[in-house]
This record gives sequence, C-alpha cells and structure tokens, in this order.
Amino acid sequence: MINDIIEIKLNSKKYRGRLDMGAIANAQHNLKVIEPNMGVAEMFDLVKEENYMVINNLIIESIRRCHPQLKAENILEDMKLHERNNITLQVFALMKAGLPSSDDDKKKQVE
Repeated sequence: MINDIIEIKLNSKKYRGRLDMGAIANAQHNLKVIEPNMGVAEMFDLVKEENYMVINNLIIESIRRCHPQLKAENILEDMKLHERNNITLQVFALMKAGLPSSDDDKKKQVE
C-alpha cells in the first residue's frame, strides 16, 4: 500500500493532506469558475509557474481529504503570505507522494 498522506504545516498548525483524484477534482471544480476549460495537466503546469490560486486550492482540497470537517475558509486563514515558499514546497511534496513517478511506473512494469 502506498502511503500518500503527508504532514502539512501552515502557520504553526499541523494538518494531514492527501493529493488524490478527489482532491484534484475538487480543486479543478473550484478553479473552473475562473478558467472553465482548465484540465489537470494545466493545473500542474500552473503549480510549476507558482500560480498561488491553483496552489492554494490544491493544498486546501488535499487537507480536506483528511479533515472533511474543515471548511476552506478555516484552512485559508492559516495560509499566510509570508509562508508562500513553504506552501509551494508542501504542494510539491503532495504531488510527489500522491502521483506516480516514472520510477514507480518502471517498477510496476517489471513486477
């Protein structure tokens, strides 16, 4: 079993987060208000470009997968502007934990 849950620290608070298809779909749904044709590939490209609207949505929805009782507004309160580099690193950690890498794909093909 893959452990794709990571610890996310925001404003000295600790959350658990999981970037799975549900979190990605919820973030995509939230972003469709702004960009109706935004796909998953476009979202991940925007993460690389440090688009904080996309990054914030991915962080929030990943946290909500492990803490469904939390509202987006509550999590957003802990996402301070001075922590934006930390938040970006957290999204990359979520992507690494939740999405298959080319090494993982090669291992699955060998097995």
